[in-house]
Amino acid sequence: MSAPQRQLFCSKPFTWFEVSRGKEEGDVFLCCPSWLDVSVANLNEQSVEEAWNGPVAQDIRRSILEGTFEYCNAQRCPFLHDASGPVQYVDQVTDSLMQEVIRNGLTVLPFGPRDVNCSYDRSCNLWCPSCRTQMLTESRNSARILNIQQKINDHALKDAKLLYITGSGDPFGSPFFRTWLHNMKRADMPKLETLHLHTNAMLWTPRMWDPIPPDVRALITTAEISIDAASAPTYETNRRGGKWAVLLENLEFVKSLREQGPLKWLGFSMVVQDNNIDEMADFVRLGRRFAADTVYFSQIVNWGTFSDAEFRARAVHRPDHRRHAALRQVLRDPIFDDPRVVLGNLLPFRQAAS
Repeated sequence: MSAPQRQLFCSKPFTWFEVSRGKEEGDVFLCCPSWLDVSVANLNEQSVEEAWNGPVAQDIRRSILEGTFEYCNAQRCPFLHDASGPVQYVDQVTDSLMQEVIRNGLTVLPFGPRDVNCSYDRSCNLWCPSCRTQMLTESRNSARILNIQQKINDHALKDAKLLYITGSGDPFGSPFFRTWLHNMKRADMPKLETLHLHTNAMLWTPRMWDPIPPDVRALITTAEISIDAASAPTYETNRRGGKWAVLLENLEFVKSLREQGPLKWLGFSMVVQDNNIDEMADFVRLGRRFAADTVYFSQIVNWGTFSDAEFRARAVHRPDHRRHAALRQVLRDPIFDDPRVVLGNLLPFRQAAS
């Protein structure tokens, strides 16, 4: 008789509060929308509490507690593949709050979000083909964006330990995020431990950094820089509007923040596509050069910027792509054994190539 199957648990819908853009800016998700694409509310129309503990949020949490994961996209979520990150077996959960959630079957939470992700403003100084078709500053939506931002600042940060800016654009390229960073007050986020920046780093200069209040700067202990290349021609193709020489200069500054503080973790990321697979090994070397703790690779996703034919031409991870065998060959390189390398949803191709 086979042993009973152990039940999985994911902490994400019990900790994560992502204000993003689903059908419109302000939609709230309890996970990455690519992995769990059901919005629980819209922050322009509802309060933080109505979003956090509303009926849709409760139903998503119920699905996790019952082990059905019915709202989750198991194919896209990298953590459901191997029970990693926020996904654990129930008997392995050690976080005391999550143990209480499991023990009492809580779907209405007596605490606020622990991780707040601000992805509601798409303003950016670059226009990368994998993300958008033109440079965008959300000036037409300024009233809605400022309303969302005020609600988050006033009502979503009381229990937050992580504030993430931004998964939708650039924290320095957005006038809204930039102004918020320059005017943040530590007292508004009393439990915050980490203010995480996700940026292309083209504007991450001392001139942009110094106006951030010192007690807020001290919270910026982690950062991810999206690069997608390891050479000037590929970078300036994949990160339109970017200049490789400027990036390298700024990475020297960011490296100093990693070596001297306040940064305690620095990640570089590459969206893998047909034109950059030959630079994957050099991308690891770039991470070494600039003190990156993690070099992360991921499959390209069609966010609606490509036609089906264009996406198929770029999606080298697809087995029917003309360069898919070359990707598998690249992944044989021992450099990918470097402990800083995270292959994410490309890992199966390395395992198959071994």
